[in-house]
Amino acid sequence: MSEIDVVITEQCSSIREIIKYSGNSKNEIVQIKQRNSLSESFSLVKNFFRVVLLPYGYPESVSEDYFNYQLWDTAQAFCSSIIGAFTTRAVLKGVGVGDAQASALSAAITWIMKEGTGMIGRIIFAWWKGNGLDSDCKKWRIFADILNDVAMTIELFLPYISNFSMQVLCATSVMKSIVGIAGGATRASITHHQAIKNNMAEVSAKDGSQETLVNLLASFTSIFLLNIFSGTMSEWAFIFALMAMHILANYFAVKSLIFKTFNNQRMALVLKTYFNVGSVLNPQKVNKKEAVLLGSGLKVDFCGFNVHMGESLKNILNRYSLADFQQTLELYEDKKYIILVDIRTRQMYVSFERGETTETVVAAYFHAVCLAIATCIYNGIDLDIYSKRHLHHPTPITRLYTFMKSYEKSNIYQNIPHNHLVDFNEFVKQEYFMFYTAMEINGWSLDSHSLVMGEWRTNWKSYSKKTL
Repeated sequence: MSEIDVVITEQCSSIREIIKYSGNSKNEIVQIKQRNSLSESFSLVKNFFRVVLLPYGYPESVSEDYFNYQLWDTAQAFCSSIIGAFTTRAVLKGVGVGDAQASALSAAITWIMKEGTGMIGRIIFAWWKGNGLDSDCKKWRIFADILNDVAMTIELFLPYISNFSMQVLCATSVMKSIVGIAGGATRASITHHQAIKNNMAEVSAKDGSQETLVNLLASFTSIFLLNIFSGTMSEWAFIFALMAMHILANYFAVKSLIFKTFNNQRMALVLKTYFNVGSVLNPQKVNKKEAVLLGSGLKVDFCGFNVHMGESLKNILNRYSLADFQQTLELYEDKKYIILVDIRTRQMYVSFERGETTETVVAAYFHAVCLAIATCIYNGIDLDIYSKRHLHHPTPITRLYTFMKSYEKSNIYQNIPHNHLVDFNEFVKQEYFMFYTAMEINGWSLDSHSLVMGEWRTNWKSYSKKTL
């Protein structure tokens, strides 16, 4: 049947195979069969695994970085499962399995204590760091896997220090509980990012299927490897090689992620480039520059000012007189946030009305950064975000610098006077419109955000009307 006889084709996005239909001599519509039986058999096998392991509608139903991330995540899971098999053997030896003198009661108590300390560790870590797991998702993901390898390394030494098996297992159980919380929470955040068709449940389920298959294959492989390596130097060399591969695979996995929402570090990278160059970096470039190790990366302060959003104002309200504070409230009558500045400690407090949107949060952050830079210019403080070589280039920082030059500099450190801030707020409004447009053009999403936010919200408009 020639191509011209085809009347319609169809394609399932999950299977990707194109099926063609044509008319025949009996005036019926029939499917054009594949002539290559080997190719057809291969396609059936490939399509079976695609449907079983990948989300419905792949690749259109997931983010563009899905394949690369899952590939590296599969590699790290395989390595981790094999290391886990060697660790399990070491732990069983350490608690006395196979030792005629070992007490079953002693082993049971050790195991109960191990599980109990792990449960306590989960509760404490979730309370301590739960709020920051979304913001630094990549960093906590890497941290969790490194900590997991550290815990397994300690457990591998358990047969040599079996007299301290309870203490060692309790310590490693706490470490693994942190791994469980950090790894599980960051995995949920990554799944939310990957599920672009509101299909988070299915993406999560298929991720679980992929991991189960990998663990199954790793388990069978481990049976073979456990018989080959048994307490020799080659075993340690093999395990440490696997750990290196595990960490490396995790690094490539998180580096392959392309988040299109802002956290503090991505926002800092975008803003510092935008103020100096006048263009917004796209998500691909920003994610490539984003650090993935805890304690590393670009500083998120601007000109020495730290921006605190959604935190209590009790630490800064005593810096204001009642009259100054009321004048400040007037400046933000048309906004859903207020910004209070502490010039002495270089702190910016941004407080929101209840029900703030992502766009409001980003606008407030941008406003706070502009105010931090303007406060430094007004007080003659050197700008770490600004270079004089950019003086003749029309960028946001030069426009801000030119705008602030019209105001007389202060001889003592002080906040910008309220009468100047009226015009300044209008200037920021125009600048934010240009920044917002650039964000949209370059593919940033304002549907959600991962900026660090406190839980405090304020109500000032109903009270200011009574007192002003």
